[in-house]
Amino acid sequence: MSLLLSLLFACATTTKAECSADEPCGFAEECIVGQCVARTCATSDQCGIEEYCSRENACTAGCEADTDCMYGDVCNTADKVCELAQCTDTHLDCGFGEFCSIQGDCYDAGGYYCADCEDDGDCGGATSDNRCVYGQCGVICEDDRDCPGGFSCIQFWEDAAVCYAPCHLQEGKE
Repeated sequence: MSLLLSLLFACATTTKAECSADEPCGFAEECIVGQCVARTCATSDQCGIEEYCSRENACTAGCEADTDCMYGDVCNTADKVCELAQCTDTHLDCGFGEFCSIQGDCYDAGGYYCADCEDDGDCGGATSDNRCVYGQCGVICEDDRDCPGGFSCIQFWEDAAVCYAPCHLQEGKE
């Protein structure tokens, strides 16, 4: 039995096998300067989130591309770190009642969005075409791109559409 264990442990050495074009390495190994070296990855797809496959074929903390980061983050390739992405689309990237600015920041829409009203005059008076819809102001729009996050451009009247959302559900109103 001891002879069998000696042979088993003798075979489990950490020596690297020699390799060449005629003698390739085994699976998950590559030939570097005539020696087979184990690699943990061949592409970043084989690494975890916020890791990338380095030139040494090892998963390394950080990133080389946006796909190495969590959804919604981007890779700062100079520093190899994932960062929160700037907004590019109001409806995908910003919260309820927010717009996406040209600089990539979400900001509160403010104004008449979700303002309480009793009639159209409460929503901007004679200076706007805004309408009072179910007790809240609807701001005039042509399509959803005119509306902040969480709002849709809805044609309640033949001659007008307004940005509308059930604001009372968002604000806890009853």
